Amino acid sequence: MKLTLLTMAVLLTMSACSGGDDPGVGAGAAGGAPAKVTVQIGAGPEEAAVYQSLVKAYRDAGGGEVELVTVGRGDHLTRLSTAFASGDAPDVFLINYREYTPFVQRGAVAPIGPLLEQAGVKTADYYSEPLRAFSYNGALQCMPQNISSLVVYWNRGMFAEAGVAPPKPGWTWADFVATARALTTDGVKGVGIDPQIIRMAPFIWGNGGSIVDDEENPTRTTLHEPAARAALQAVVDLIATGATPTKEQLAAQDLPEQFMTGKLAMFLNSRVEVPALREQRGLDFDVAALPVMGRPASILHSDAYCVANAAEDKAAAAKFVAFAVGQQGQTLTALGGRTVPSLRSVATSPAFLSPDRAPASSQVFLDAIPHIRHVPVVPSWPEVEDVMGTQLERAFADGVPLDEVLAEIRKQADPLLRRR
Repeated sequence: MKLTLLTMAVLLTMSACSGGDDPGVGAGAAGGAPAKVTVQIGAGPEEAAVYQSLVKAYRDAGGGEVELVTVGRGDHLTRLSTAFASGDAPDVFLINYREYTPFVQRGAVAPIGPLLEQAGVKTADYYSEPLRAFSYNGALQCMPQNISSLVVYWNRGMFAEAGVAPPKPGWTWADFVATARALTTDGVKGVGIDPQIIRMAPFIWGNGGSIVDDEENPTRTTLHEPAARAALQAVVDLIATGATPTKEQLAAQDLPEQFMTGKLAMFLNSRVEVPALREQRGLDFDVAALPVMGRPASILHSDAYCVANAAEDKAAAAKFVAFAVGQQGQTLTALGGRTVPSLRSVATSPAFLSPDRAPASSQVFLDAIPHIRHVPVVPSWPEVEDVMGTQLERAFADGVPLDEVLAEIRKQADPLLRRR
């Protein structure tokens, strides 16, 4: 999900959405029953079914009334921005850490730390990496539900048919390229890689490079510097072998669809695709760690529940969030395949790790945690990411020289980073 320039403009012009400085306690100003909580998520059909089960469990547990608003992934941020601007924001919304700071900057988010503390949530029970990513202006703004990383999805049947050995822990970039080429035949491509910086970052970091000059307070991009450029060039060289889908093939079907229909043997993504892949009849898939380019590295993929400052009953909203990120809520979303739980006790339980449910190698996600890093958490990052993705696509899909693309990224993205 990308935050477009139009959406950013809406955000920057929307009115302050504060419902007062106090966090909201009890059952509303009138002291009656808790208000109905509206929760907006961006999800595909299979993913949405997981959250519908979560809401039902909350109601069945006597938690109160919740209205789940499901929006297509591509429309989620635009709908949120419009809702805040019109004064009709959801009480709770689920959002990626790369995209929440513009909402915080405009006063649309009630810092969730104090609200969850009142609800009895102990953040010490959760993995620290996503908690750091959702902390801004010295406070925990939203509560993460997951700690996914980037992995390689691979088709067991296609590997066996091609006589290619399954990916092994610690496999190198050279191994990865050789595997992709060996799996490429008439009508089948070996691997698909999106031209997004969140796909490129682990290879850049693993190769000793960086994306920006300062991850905490970035002022310029550094993709043109030697180590980062070499990692990107390695991807360009892989594409040149013909082992990846063409621009025309990608226009017809995205990577998950190609993988589900037997046209693609491997692709890179986070845990988000698991519910849809499980629904594909006859698909035998698993996950593997990213290939190592220099040293192990991965990137955080995490979503969190934010409570709107305009929520009528913040305590009721926080109560739902506490359930969703608690033992029962996270067990449900883990069983549904959607999340790598941020709650340690659930992440290490059979609800997530059982090999009886695909992917059998879910431990791969937990093994990546020591190597996880996150991209900068600054309000302009969604725009910077859009620039990087648009330009990298020119290099990957259109054959534009890499140095020309990297120069354009500096020209367009650096001023965005310096904007405060």
